[in-house]
Amino acid sequence: MTSRLFGPPARATVAAAAVLAVVAITAGAGTAGTGGWATQTSGVSTSLNAVDCPSTTTCFTVGNNGVIRATTSGGTTWSGQTSGVTSTLNGVSCASTSACWVVGNGGVILATTNGGTTWTAQTSGVTTVLNEVSCPDTSHCFAVGNGGVIRATANGGSTWTGQTSGATGTLASVSCVSATACWATGNTGVILATANGSTWATQTSGVTTNFNAVSCSDSTHCWVSGANGAIRATTNGSTWAAQTSGTTQALDGIVCSGTSVCWAAGAGATIVATTNGGTTWASQTSNTTGTFDDLDCPDLNHCWAVTNGGTIDAYKVTCTGGALGLTPPSTITFPAATLNGLDQTVTTTGTFTPDDERTSALGWSMSASATAWSDGHGNALPAPRVSAASAVIVSGTCTLPSSSVTYPTAALGTTATKVYNAAAASGTGPANVTLTFSQPVPASQKIAAGPDSFTSTWTFTIASGP
Repeated sequence: MTSRLFGPPARATVAAAAVLAVVAITAGAGTAGTGGWATQTSGVSTSLNAVDCPSTTTCFTVGNNGVIRATTSGGTTWSGQTSGVTSTLNGVSCASTSACWVVGNGGVILATTNGGTTWTAQTSGVTTVLNEVSCPDTSHCFAVGNGGVIRATANGGSTWTGQTSGATGTLASVSCVSATACWATGNTGVILATANGSTWATQTSGVTTNFNAVSCSDSTHCWVSGANGAIRATTNGSTWAAQTSGTTQALDGIVCSGTSVCWAAGAGATIVATTNGGTTWASQTSNTTGTFDDLDCPDLNHCWAVTNGGTIDAYKVTCTGGALGLTPPSTITFPAATLNGLDQTVTTTGTFTPDDERTSALGWSMSASATAWSDGHGNALPAPRVSAASAVIVSGTCTLPSSSVTYPTAALGTTATKVYNAAAASGTGPANVTLTFSQPVPASQKIAAGPDSFTSTWTFTIASGP
């Protein structure tokens, strides 16, 4: 990795910047974690209309005839729970693995605070069909239904009150990212939003398509799906644009994990997914038949989808059968620094993607070395250090790395210095690791006349074992 540090004449203020390009990576690139769909035994053949998974092991699904099924084993086994009703149940939302709400025909609302051991009826105040519910926390829930009905609670369902939607048609879905920020969708292209948890306003979808589902990952990013493969999205919470799903099948469910990764599912056992926020959508093989009524994905690597025939389809990423690899950033740039007679430090960051696809899961370590800075005129700079690091999940991550490296590291020199690592059984699959680099600029720094350029070659490697 070659680095440069530039600056104007010594008499003037000196701006310093560095551009880094990788020149050496010793480990081969690994393959990204791969996922697939496989059916699980629900134990029923009735239509399952909704599913919600508050964790990667706990899920609840509801359906016709008052059916509620749940798993705490990631779907290895699903068991029945007693709803106490025979109504069609259309929606479920869990604020935690123990606190969930279910809505259905006839204005039915059920709630549990113990993971479904017992379900208790709550008074919705309406007898109309309720199609979906969204509970951003254990106190606040919003339910939507036919005739533009919206019901809300701020006390866990002890009381439900009506809110004015301004719509008269069917509201099919609702998604709330907080107690105040929600979006609801329905027939004829209706999209409603609230920013205060009580007053709803219509947003312009641009179409008259029936929307069946909405999913919002934060207060600005939402996606809706509906008839004929329609998908529309917003990145500012208000302006909606079309995305190309690649299918004409009705998409009855959509869920997004973060601002980049989403799945949508519907008729014909169709599943489409995006890893770039919807710029492109690609089909995935569901390995089943029927119509998907809903799906939920608690993270980037686990999803469950349910069908009108009682089938449960599960998606899981595996991170085995490959190699240990490292993908570096294409460029890293230090910000400008100005010589001012004081010692100072400039910092920058670079994001690396280590990827451990080995079955052994032995852990790994990233190391860096650097040649001395030089401007070709006999001037040098102190060596840089790595002053901080962090890792985040990406598509295909199985486990995040658990690093034991302390910061700041030793100065980067010709001897490799460990800059990040993963303990055994952690760091499987790809993850984005962001390193912060600190470069000292002494008050007495010497530079050549005119814009100066310092260069250094940085080498990053990854090796087995923490």
